[in-house]
Amino acid sequence: MGFFKPTAFFTGVAKEGLTMFDKAESISEEGIANLKIAREEVNEEIAEVKDRHNKAMQIGDNVGGGAFAQFLVKQRGLDYMAGLNNLSESDLNTELSSLKSKFNALEDSQKAELTEGGFSEAVTSSYDKEVDALKVKKGLVNNNNMGEATANTLTGKVQQMVDRQAQPRRDDIISTVGGGKLRESEPIEGGFDAVPSGMQGEIDYLNAGAYGMEYQELKNKAEAAFQNYLESNTFKVDGTNMYLTSQKFDEVASIVFPRLSSQEAREEISSIAIDLGYSDEQVVEDILKQKFLDRSYGGTFKYTGVLSMVDQINEAAKAYVE
Repeated sequence: MGFFKPTAFFTGVAKEGLTMFDKAESISEEGIANLKIAREEVNEEIAEVKDRHNKAMQIGDNVGGGAFAQFLVKQRGLDYMAGLNNLSESDLNTELSSLKSKFNALEDSQKAELTEGGFSEAVTSSYDKEVDALKVKKGLVNNNNMGEATANTLTGKVQQMVDRQAQPRRDDIISTVGGGKLRESEPIEGGFDAVPSGMQGEIDYLNAGAYGMEYQELKNKAEAAFQNYLESNTFKVDGTNMYLTSQKFDEVASIVFPRLSSQEAREEISSIAIDLGYSDEQVVEDILKQKFLDRSYGGTFKYTGVLSMVDQINEAAKAYVE
C-alpha cells in the first residue's frame, strides 16, 4: 500500500491550476482578436449605412423637410430616397414631381399626421437602430455568454477572473465601433415649392417611364395583366389549352363593331390593318389592349393605339371633305 505524498499532490494541483489559467488567457486573447476583426468588418458596414442615411437626409432637406420629407420616407423608404441621389436632375425632378402629386392629393388631416415626429428624427432613429443591430450581430456588445452551470465550475470561475482583467481592453475595442453622428439636417427654405408640380390627369401610357419609376412599374404590371387577359378563358377553347385568333376577332367585333356581321367586322379590321401597315392580328390585339387599359387603368393612363389613330384619320378625312 503506497503512502500519500502531499508535495507531489500540491505540485500537481499547482500545475493544473497554471494550465487552467493558460487556457483561460488563451481563450480571452482569442476573443479579443476576434473582436478586433469584427470591429473592422462592422465599421465598414456602418460606413455604408451612414452614407445611405446621409444621402436620404440630403434629399429630405432638398425638398424642404417637413411633411413632404416624412411622406417620402413612409411612401418609398430611406433606401429609395438615398438612391435618388444617383439620378440625373431631369429624372430626379420627374420622380419627385410624381410623388408631390400624390402628396398634394392627401387630406389635410393626413398631411397633419406627417408633421408629427420629424423627418430628421426618423432618419436618425433608423440609423441608430441599424448600427445597434450590426453591433449585436457581430458580438460587439458587453454581455456574459457563459452559462450558469459553467460559471459555477472551477474552470468557469478562472475564466471569469481572466475575462475581468481583460475587460478594459474589450471595452476599448467596443468603444471605437461606430460611424459617428449623421450630418445635421438643414432643410432648404422653399425646397418643396421648387419641386415641379405633380402630374394632373391621365399620362401617356407609351411614355410612362418618363413620368417616373412608379409609373413605369405600374405600366409593367399593366402589361402583365393584359397578357394574362389574352391567355384567359375568354379566348380559350373549352376543354383545351388552345387559344384561337378567331375568338379575339369576335371579341373585337362585339366591342367595336357591334352592328356589323362577323364577316363585315373582319373586313373592317383588314382595312384598318392595310391603312396602318399592320397585320390583322396586330390590329385586333391593339384594340383589345386599349379597351383593357381603358377599363382597368382609366384615369391613370391614356393609351394611344389603333382606335385612336383610326379616329384621327376619320377626323382628318371629315375635315378634308368639309
